[in-house]
Amino acid sequence: MGGEKMKVSDVISVILKSGIREYKCLNSKIKPIGYKAEGKKGAIFGFRSKKLMTESRGIVLTSQEGLAENEDKFTHWTPNVYSYGAYADEKRIIVKGHNERNLQQINTFVIDFDRLTGEKLDSQMILDAAIDLELMPTLILETPGGFQAYFILENAWYISSKNNYQSIEVAKRVSENLRKAFAEELPSVDLGCNHFGIARIPRTDNIVYYYPALTHDIQQLIQWSMKYEPAKTYKKPLLSLVKNKYKQVNEMWYRQLISNPKIVGTKGIMGRNNVIFTLSLANYASGVDLEDCLNEMDLFNSSLERPLKDRERVRIVKSAYSGKYRGASKTYVQELVSNWGLESLSEEKMFTQQRNTWYKFKKERHKRKKSHLSEWKEDILAYLETQCYRYRPEVRLKKTDLQAAITFNGQSIPKRSLDRALKELMAEGKLFVQIKAGRNGGLVVATRKALIRTVIQVKQQVKSAYKQGIKTFFKEADMLVRIFREPDKYSQRVDHYKQLNLWNTG
Repeated sequence: MGGEKMKVSDVISVILKSGIREYKCLNSKIKPIGYKAEGKKGAIFGFRSKKLMTESRGIVLTSQEGLAENEDKFTHWTPNVYSYGAYADEKRIIVKGHNERNLQQINTFVIDFDRLTGEKLDSQMILDAAIDLELMPTLILETPGGFQAYFILENAWYISSKNNYQSIEVAKRVSENLRKAFAEELPSVDLGCNHFGIARIPRTDNIVYYYPALTHDIQQLIQWSMKYEPAKTYKKPLLSLVKNKYKQVNEMWYRQLISNPKIVGTKGIMGRNNVIFTLSLANYASGVDLEDCLNEMDLFNSSLERPLKDRERVRIVKSAYSGKYRGASKTYVQELVSNWGLESLSEEKMFTQQRNTWYKFKKERHKRKKSHLSEWKEDILAYLETQCYRYRPEVRLKKTDLQAAITFNGQSIPKRSLDRALKELMAEGKLFVQIKAGRNGGLVVATRKALIRTVIQVKQQVKSAYKQGIKTFFKEADMLVRIFREPDKYSQRVDHYKQLNLWNTG
């Protein structure tokens, strides 16, 4: 990969998102003449060693200029921004203010991977796990004891004092599920460290992977978290539905949200997408038919001052009805009502019904004669993953061969189900398909996961050509490949950075 040398200051800027001032208030060496002072900004903290960090002996930083003057001098910092920072002593050595309730904005989630005694751990293993989970980190730093992976947000998640800092609880839930998901893949994940506290700071000597285009939308992360969460609850047996006793659509919070036309999509705040998703989950948990829910959300969306596009509404509702969820989460409901409720509601008023009666669990697959479409879709992706290779993400086969390969309990997937599954997987962007006509024709198929793996893994000197080949082969994959084009200009030089050797492709 060609391009200019990546600057650590650029990485820092992507993380901080204007949470602190650009220039120092006093004694700035680079502030332009006539520069207008910025509005209220926050503070972060820097520490010159792990020992000093444990003693809270650090520096309060309120500008990126001040941070840049200390480039490669800090070992740790707070990547999330606090409302203020101060010193607890007259000598200005002991810092204070880096506590949870003082958080101003969350810029990134961080996962700490500790190298266990006798266990192999490298950045390649972290990326493999990320690809499997379909959640790529933006940045990976090597530490003396392992690695830290940054999942940087596209826009800052602003902390509100409403409803007893419920926004922090939502962010914590996302962070917990992130860590638990990776812990299932890699036992080295530290589950106990502070979610939004101190982390390793990017330096010229510790960045092993960086793709600034792979930042994360907080709303999508929340949906990913909600999708991961219910899987754990299904392990609790013998919970059954008491018909007509508990319906989430009858709760006060539901009426509050569905009657508010002012809900919009706002940076750093759960907005229209999450409200429609949560309302749809409530309908699903209440036994409302999909078509009725689609109609209900159509009416709600139409009532909004700034409605979503219709195809987006349909996508969200169908996602809620995919069978992967159990219903609306109390934590997320509280945050939504805090942001968009027409009046302040106590928890007692929001949730009036018994909560232990509404969990409905499907009969286990092996006890059923028929498989659900969502299960067949997972089977297709799993099979294609076994057929993909590092340099050949695409698989050539006839549809009849694919049908014969996808089986459960000795039963092949029905042709109609196969067609529906392929159509939905393509619409979701999880599968790319090209149809070849003629005697020797058939399907050319590649999973999104396989394409991502290949684009990252191929030797850097052939990456551009390979990307072009993928784009030519799968026209629909152009957007996916473009994601990896932007970081090229941030590529590190071999003599200073390790990214070029991240994947040993022989």
